[in-house]
Amino acid sequence: MGRFKNQPTCIMAHDLLNKLTVIIGGCDLLEEKASDSECVRLILAIRDSAKAMADELKQHQCDLDIATQFRVINETESHRHS
Repeated sequence: MGRFKNQPTCIMAHDLLNKLTVIIGGCDLLEEKASDSECVRLILAIRDSAKAMADELKQHQCDLDIATQFRVINETESHRHS
């Protein structure tokens, strides 16, 4: 039961990572086409920010997964001893 409570968070993280991946890929394509150095600089800044957000989100998702697993184990142990 505890696993289903956290499932929407994992789905939301997955959806956000997908959207960030589109932004990163779009920036890569724009960088290839851009000829103006200021545009390239801005594109790279956007891409770097999106990559940093994706990395941070992945880390938080891992932390959430670990916390969820720990709670499920504790709940299972509690039910066994009841």
